[in-house]
Amino acid sequence: MLLSQQLDPFCDPGRYISTTVHQFEHRFIRKSSFKQDIDRICEDETYDIYFSCLWGGPRDNVAGQDAAAYLESKGVEVLTNTASAMRLCNDKLGFYAKVEPAGIRVPGNEPGCFPKIVKLRDGANSETLDFDSICHDERQLEKRVALVKTLKPDAECLVQDYIVGSEVNVVVVEMGHAVVALEPVEYVFPPDTPTGRAFLTFDNKFLNVGKGVVRTRIVIDEPRRSRIRETSQNAFKAAGMQGGSGWCRVDMRIDARTGEIYVLEINAFPTVFYPRGAFTSDKVIERTYPGGHAALFDMLLATKLIQTKAYCQAHRTVSTFFDDFSKKYDIAWEMPSIKTVRNVMAVDFDWAGSVLDLACGSGFLGNALFDAGWTSSVVVGVDISPEMAASERTRKYYKQPIHLEPIEEFIMTADPYDHIACFNGLQYLSPVLFTAVLSRMFMLARKSVSFEVDDMPQEHVQSTNERIGTSAIYNNTQTMARFPTPPDWQRVLEKQQFLFRSPNTGVNVQGTFYRFEKLDQV
Repeated sequence: MLLSQQLDPFCDPGRYISTTVHQFEHRFIRKSSFKQDIDRICEDETYDIYFSCLWGGPRDNVAGQDAAAYLESKGVEVLTNTASAMRLCNDKLGFYAKVEPAGIRVPGNEPGCFPKIVKLRDGANSETLDFDSICHDERQLEKRVALVKTLKPDAECLVQDYIVGSEVNVVVVEMGHAVVALEPVEYVFPPDTPTGRAFLTFDNKFLNVGKGVVRTRIVIDEPRRSRIRETSQNAFKAAGMQGGSGWCRVDMRIDARTGEIYVLEINAFPTVFYPRGAFTSDKVIERTYPGGHAALFDMLLATKLIQTKAYCQAHRTVSTFFDDFSKKYDIAWEMPSIKTVRNVMAVDFDWAGSVLDLACGSGFLGNALFDAGWTSSVVVGVDISPEMAASERTRKYYKQPIHLEPIEEFIMTADPYDHIACFNGLQYLSPVLFTAVLSRMFMLARKSVSFEVDDMPQEHVQSTNERIGTSAIYNNTQTMARFPTPPDWQRVLEKQQFLFRSPNTGVNVQGTFYRFEKLDQV
């Protein structure tokens, strides 16, 4: 982890993630010597990836965008936003110029229209903002601009129309090739707060929120929730922040009169992985993100792996294996694992509506659901093997065409489904991808999530990977054990059983079938 000097030492994913999963070491980068600091950690030390917590702008006395650019020039794998994204976040007018053509509303500066707010073009953390930042006439405006220029002579003043209404923000995360807004948060000011004081001054943001004077609540009312999320996602895309395994926080205001959403700014480094209970974004993740902070960090890692095509060789190996095996795969219909899908999963639970079958293979789940009477359900299949996807079962029981794509890529950009399942597929995902995929399944499923986890002996895993020449299968039982049941979900099945005997290693493989249902659907 790269931190901007010792002014922000508290961003630490290690607070939320066991050292048995990931190990974090902290290195402080000084603005005055960022090149030497980065040279040392890149050339004299060895790490799998660099998680950048750099945030400083040109006027800040801590390392930031210039250090991030230099780190990128070293050719190492960097997690979180690029230097170009950071530069945009430090320039409100530059950001507005990029997103306005895409239809994103931003505050204007209509002549003679009051109230106005005076801030800094590159300001962050509510710098210079207090209640006198709101001006109701030209005299107040001139006086405030003069004061800000005196206080910050090296900064450019920015005058905007003050949006009377509510203040909201949302963390936005790249998930594979998708851009996904998490749950939005609204700031609730005391009931007697005048409209000209219902905004995040420095004191409100860093003192009164912590004291509970200004409260926060998750936005759940529709369509407002969806509109906030859509606006923030569109702002992220319009700003050109995709492709860097990045994230941000989007700050917005909602006009009380019209309901229109205005984007104020984006913050390249959201306040996440800080001390428990210290900041709102961390609380939102704890309460709503499937798998919590550990799953969010794995999502960032998985996005980097997906965007850099790190698993191409494993994908080719698995696809070739199943292409070759497809002609005789029908024998698996009588395997204990498939019998459980046929006689338990398909029979004992509800599958009405739309079904997404990840790693659908030759279509056993679709066949089982049809035989169990779910003839009106629409089953969508995803698989990596063209030969398996072309089977008679998939043609008969699945919506066509079958999506030929790695499941960890497809699920990130998928639409919501009533039910999402993955049988005989998760063992081909590394623990990081397993966690990210499972988390995304819970995000998109309206009613249920069903899957099985293979508890493969180490000798079977090692022998198989050595035989095929790459790491392609994994035992994710411990990863699953660490994954908490998401909020608003209930585990309704956890069935351990014998799955199959490997014809190659002669090893008996056990596993566990899981079924989770949304609480409001139980």
